[in-house]
Amino acid sequence: MLFDALAFILGPFFTINLWVFHFTYGKFPLYATTNLIMDVIFTYLLTPLFEKIGHFKLKKFTRTGILILYYFLALLNYGFQKYIEKPVEPMEN
Repeated sequence: MLFDALAFILGPFFTINLWVFHFTYGKFPLYATTNLIMDVIFTYLLTPLFEKIGHFKLKKFTRTGILILYYFLALLNYGFQKYIEKPVEPMEN
């Protein structure tokens, strides 16, 4: 069960979030929209597939709850990166 949970956490959610972040960083509206689309696809298309093949079963979460959680975490990731990022100052000669 631990392996399945780690594969799920470090698999599709983590990977999709990193790639969307990489390609859209610095363009917040594009990041937010792309992430929302990817989260909807994952939540409403892939989650039923994973449940059908027996990879996992939602017990305490609804699909809408997972969508809200994933989208909130994506926005939190973006905010965290903006907070810790330090502007690069040009070097003086």
